[in-house]
Amino acid sequence: MVQSMGQNSSLPKGRRKSLRSFTKRSSSKNRTLSHTFTINENDERIDRLNINIASEEELMTLDGVNREIAKSIVEHRKAIGRFRKVEDLAVVRGIGADKLQKLRPEICVSSRRSQSYTSSRAQSYDSLRSSESRLTLKSNKLVNINKASVFELQTVNGITQEIAAAILHHRMKKGKFRQVDDLIKVKCLDNFHLAMIGRYLTTEDEDDSSEIEETRPGILTNGYTMPNQSNAKPNGLPQRLSIRNGLTNSNAIDIFELLSAYSPRPVVREVFNFTRNEEPALRVASWNLQDFSYEKAGNLGVKEVVCRTILENGFSIIAIQDILNVTALRIICDELNNPKLQRVKEWGKTNHHHWNFCMLDLHNSKLGFVYDSDGGMPVDLLSLSEGPTDTKGECEALVASFKVGNSNLQLVNLMLNQSTNLDVLSQKFKELTSESDLLMVFVDYTDVGMLTDDHFNMGNLKPVFSQNSSTTFVHPPASGSSFHTANILYNPRVLKQLTGVSGVVKQGLVHLAIPNGWSWGGPASHYCPIYVELFANSSNDVVAL
Repeated sequence: MVQSMGQNSSLPKGRRKSLRSFTKRSSSKNRTLSHTFTINENDERIDRLNINIASEEELMTLDGVNREIAKSIVEHRKAIGRFRKVEDLAVVRGIGADKLQKLRPEICVSSRRSQSYTSSRAQSYDSLRSSESRLTLKSNKLVNINKASVFELQTVNGITQEIAAAILHHRMKKGKFRQVDDLIKVKCLDNFHLAMIGRYLTTEDEDDSSEIEETRPGILTNGYTMPNQSNAKPNGLPQRLSIRNGLTNSNAIDIFELLSAYSPRPVVREVFNFTRNEEPALRVASWNLQDFSYEKAGNLGVKEVVCRTILENGFSIIAIQDILNVTALRIICDELNNPKLQRVKEWGKTNHHHWNFCMLDLHNSKLGFVYDSDGGMPVDLLSLSEGPTDTKGECEALVASFKVGNSNLQLVNLMLNQSTNLDVLSQKFKELTSESDLLMVFVDYTDVGMLTDDHFNMGNLKPVFSQNSSTTFVHPPASGSSFHTANILYNPRVLKQLTGVSGVVKQGLVHLAIPNGWSWGGPASHYCPIYVELFANSSNDVVAL
């Protein structure tokens, strides 16, 4: 008999012959034999393959299974977690009911019986867990189930969006997990599934820093060289699309395009052409992207929403807060500069851009800037520095100086917390104001419980938005939090630069490819981007309306 292409011939000939002859004899003697017929499981000549733990190579030893089908089985297994019964294999591409009947005598979904066989081709459930100890994965950064977001959890093979949401729900209701095995209490998880994903998880922070953090320079920009990521992401996990959950790349893209088509973008009433009253102008913005990690930025829905929001509103400089990894900013800039997503291509195909990011190489730094150095209004970064040392424990600040037109903008990206001493901070702004022509402060209040008037006039600065304006996407806000989470403060010298145009962007922030708890259609962030428009040249005498 001719062997199918791609099949492995290492299987003992005696076993293969006995199985084939058995099925042929049964079909020739009784062609109407019921499909419910099964082989006696007590026949120890038959060594069944556990399809829940078999590799592609092991699956290819099955009759009629080539490499393509074996790969489909593995991908389907990753998507669903495990096969609960042999019949589940029928829905895999390339199998079907007829082929399943031929394979049924050779496969199983449990290794308990085969543990007694000395010739077993696949490891048993217990031996798999012991031989693939979590210690062998020390070179990879484990995912902390007490801190990971829904995006980070889904980077683990076998954790679908439903399981990730269940883990977060249990953590919110019951508190932190003491050990990984406590995940057995989570809905959707059983012992087998936990054994499969547990070796990628932890409840503790790893002391060793990532490879990127060890090699990156003091100021992080588009110019720094990232390590080779052909086999690993910055956190050590294998690369994959965050919406894949076991799907192939082509299938994931097809599904995303469909979701994107049903995620409408807002109608842009005014296309900002970087002028106002026939004078050069630009828009500066602030956006808390809420746990903005590599995994989150890699979600195609998040990427599309962030990029389209920046382009549609004509932002030239964006102060970003809550950045968990500098590579998240790189992903956004790469997409803006060389669009791969259809909707980003559509908007930017006639415009020339050179988007850059900048961030300080500081432990736990969460602030950065994204700016367009070659767009409608070119922007040049002159300097980037940390905030005052005597306010480090009370807030995080990133001070950047940009050259726009003939103006030098001093921009401060600032995250406050509940214990911030506003008197000390106000004094620092007064000192900074005396040394700067144009000062603007992008303030994030998400960690401040109760806002007072002092939060809006620090250092005699003026706010762009009133305290009554809502800057949150989710309503009502969480208990004890404010719906006003961001503002832009400016000094008197900026006043005559303002064009009178400002806004809170609330449209186009959701996408069907973004997880939303137990379902889809979530926002890129619970916080809205805010922006203000100003003239680029400081010689302008236009007064804000």
